[in-house]
Amino acid sequence: MRRSVTVPRELAGSRLDQALAALAEGLSRRAARVLIERGSVYLDGRRCRTASRAVAEGARISVEEGPALPSEAPDVAVLWREGPILVMNKPAGVPFAPTRAAAAGTVLHALARRLARPLQSLHPVHRLDTGTSGAVLVALEAGAAAFLGEALREGRVAKSYNAWVAGEPEGAEGSWSFPLGRPAGGVVRVDPSGREARTLYRVLAREGEWSFLELRLLTGRTHQIRVHCAAAGVPILGDAKYGRPDPRFRRPLLHSRRLVFPLPGGGEAAVEAPLPADMVTLPAGGRPSP
Repeated sequence: MRRSVTVPRELAGSRLDQALAALAEGLSRRAARVLIERGSVYLDGRRCRTASRAVAEGARISVEEGPALPSEAPDVAVLWREGPILVMNKPAGVPFAPTRAAAAGTVLHALARRLARPLQSLHPVHRLDTGTSGAVLVALEAGAAAFLGEALREGRVAKSYNAWVAGEPEGAEGSWSFPLGRPAGGVVRVDPSGREARTLYRVLAREGEWSFLELRLLTGRTHQIRVHCAAAGVPILGDAKYGRPDPRFRRPLLHSRRLVFPLPGGGEAAVEAPLPADMVTLPAGGRPSP
């Protein structure tokens, strides 16, 4: 199945990637080029992989459904907003930002649609994996993005997560300091010569052989919490990459719960994302503490 748009007179003579980006709500020109290069775009019924191809008035541009046009991205909730800064609640199972594998239909496309803003005007301060849910900090202006980016690098943005894990960590609370190597093939491993990575943990509840944790990042490495939990012998439930597959869980039960960050005008904000349903009631009926 394909979705199609028609080139209006004002776009006649434009490049294919320019026209597609202009006609598909929330689609960036870069994402349009990815779709074209991947062979997902047709011009007047014929596949076209040339982003620079000029289009004529009345030409039909079609996109194969699968990557689809971004109007299919799910809605996202804005938890907090003040001026050019907001915190949104990312749903689990949806890619966060455009990539070669997901050029459209991402969480950022949904946010752009909700705010009626160009995709390029959104500046995420950090990201979440496709399977992870919860709070994400986004700037709407370059100046605010630079301010928050510097605060993140200096450790002035506190990020707390919740996770259900298999087993029970050593002690009711503590820290993990496993150094992590660079991602290889999408997988991160503990590496004695890798970069420092520190995670604080606290056990909030137990349900049989499972534990409900609060986790705070002191560094922000790729897949840090997932790798640290696995290295400590308590892999996150549903994390097939770093733990083990389990048909009862459709995704890693990891949630970005709370963000505390400084504001450009002074002071700070603290924002929480409520737990999603799949982390409130587990298949065995377990419930975390309030």
